[in-house]
Amino acid sequence: IPILSFIYSPIFAVVFNIIIEIPTTIYLTFIGIRTCRFKEISPMFFSMMLMIPIGTIFLISIDEQIIKTFMSILVIFFVILIASGWRLKTAITRYVLIIGGTTSGLMQGSTGMGGPPFATILLSKGDSDQVTRGNILIMSSGIVISTVISIYFFNLYSFELLFTGILASPIYIFTSYIGSLFFNSSGKKYFRNISLLALGLIGIVTLFSNLFN
Repeated sequence: IPILSFIYSPIFAVVFNIIIEIPTTIYLTFIGIRTCRFKEISPMFFSMMLMIPIGTIFLISIDEQIIKTFMSILVIFFVILIASGWRLKTAITRYVLIIGGTTSGLMQGSTGMGGPPFATILLSKGDSDQVTRGNILIMSSGIVISTVISIYFFNLYSFELLFTGILASPIYIFTSYIGSLFFNSSGKKYFRNISLLALGLIGIVTLFSNLFN
């Protein structure tokens, strides 16, 4: 999303990213269902889905440069937060989950990056890597479902976006499948480090895209 936002626009980046994620999300949802604890994360899940349309209003109403800057600040903040090893000291209560879901929904709708807030909370729960991964996958499914509905409601789709997204989907599906195989074979012990590395790269790319725009 940061790279696409830099080359095109935040709206293009958000819509395109969701289009290419649809097939992969369907596949990964069935994987996530096996290990997630949906009852525990449901307050976060539904609060996030409800707030994504509100975030989308910000996306289409605010100047794109402001959105890009906001995107950079949020990503860098959460990268530092997670990479530092910081964890929520309080118990992960229903209220914490709702606040996390609300934040994720607003971030997803406005910047297309709703993952860091709920990832921070899920990584702080102390679950096993398998459960954490399953929870993250299900939350990601919620992001796609609500964002697709919001994008359709606000008429943000275009033929160019749909066509380009369909062409790019097979590549995205293939790389997701390879990643899933890696996790199931030897990647479980590297899951946390890989997640943090990915977030760090996102933060760096987002920062530089704004500095040189």
